[in-house]
Amino acid sequence: MCKLFVAVALLAVVYAHPTIPSADEIKAQLTAAGVSETAAAGIVAIGENHKSEFEAAKGDHEAGKKLFDTIKSETDAYIKTQSEADQTAYNAFIEKKKEEFKAHKEAAGAASA
Repeated sequence: MCKLFVAVALLAVVYAHPTIPSADEIKAQLTAAGVSETAAAGIVAIGENHKSEFEAAKGDHEAGKKLFDTIKSETDAYIKTQSEADQTAYNAFIEKKKEEFKAHKEAAGAASA
């Protein structure tokens, strides 16, 4: 459950965490960011729909990228059906996670240099 949702929120959440958070953790992060419980649950459900694919894609970069793109597309389409407030909160959440990932990646690069 948790691994798949990460792919969904995927986008940003996977990048922001060295370990994969649980679906409950992701849902809590989304609601804390202002996404409604209903919209957050819908995003988690998208991830759940791809759980077996996520497990199968482990270690296969191309399959993982394809799955990520699929989940991102479904999540993007879903969030467009939600309220403007949910869309705004979700987009801010994604941007924050992208920045966290960038900082994490830079720190990891500096540590290995």
